[in-house]
Amino acid sequence: MTPSYPDEAMPDEALYTLLCKYLLHEADAEERAWVEAWVTEDPGNVALLGSLRKVLDTATSNERLVEAKTNDAWLQLSGKIEEKPVLIAVKPAARFTWLKIAAVLLIALGAGWWFLIGKRPQQVYAGPTNATLADGSNIRLSASSRLEVARGFNQRNRKVSLTGTATFDVSGSAENPFVITLGHTDVKVLGTHFMINYEPGTAVLKVHVTTGKVMVIDHDKADSVVLTDGMLLQKDNARPAFRIAAHVTDMTKKSLSFRDTPLEEVLHTITEVYDIKVEVVNMDLLKLPVRADFTGESADDVIRSLALMLSADYEKINDRQYKLK
Repeated sequence: MTPSYPDEAMPDEALYTLLCKYLLHEADAEERAWVEAWVTEDPGNVALLGSLRKVLDTATSNERLVEAKTNDAWLQLSGKIEEKPVLIAVKPAARFTWLKIAAVLLIALGAGWWFLIGKRPQQVYAGPTNATLADGSNIRLSASSRLEVARGFNQRNRKVSLTGTATFDVSGSAENPFVITLGHTDVKVLGTHFMINYEPGTAVLKVHVTTGKVMVIDHDKADSVVLTDGMLLQKDNARPAFRIAAHVTDMTKKSLSFRDTPLEEVLHTITEVYDIKVEVVNMDLLKLPVRADFTGESADDVIRSLALMLSADYEKINDRQYKLK
């Protein structure tokens, strides 16, 4: 009989031992029921059980040929056996005991069978939910989002992977940084409060830093950028390069805050957040300071407000293009 582990993963040694017993038909009814329930919890569990089955099949079916040792004493006793070496097929016992198999597997794992557990996460969270990790980090997952916590979290690493949208509150550690994997992009946290939206199907990535500092690393393009307070990074299939905007206080609400910010910088943020183009006819406008807050306004409202503050005129060319003059 095996103990249950309702709130944490079973230790590796106990798990492998139990799975070996199950595959060798030496588990009792309660152990079999536990394994069969465990298999349904995650597709990765099915893959792990299949990998173990292949290893066990190989271990229990091998035959080896051993050269028999002949000597004078044996010849004197047998008298009828020829002196040439004899190859004798020596089969292992019909089945190793599950304990020996488990020991062999653990040794093999140490020598390179790490792929059996591979990238199986230590914990998985599905949104909507709030999660507090072992290092004290707090993550708020939105609906249809998934967070996977790497094995050895807060011991060997502080790595997680994310699909969907989540808000993070993370403590910094130069010795053991918090790393979020988003496909082929990593976000390395240097201590901060921030939000991420990652949709792998369309390669949409948004990272917004409320306070603190993070580094975003694109391994495919060997590119990286450091984001600080109020900065927003975006990219997608249509525009795969990093696009950066500042003065963003809330990514989801499109909250922007400008304090005597030159219009040129304001327009850079607005064009990135609203995905529009703004042509400035009078270049002197670009140096004028802007003091304003916007939350949830449409692009039309924002351009109209800017024109009014700067005593300028504006023209809407189409749904995504404006002209200030």
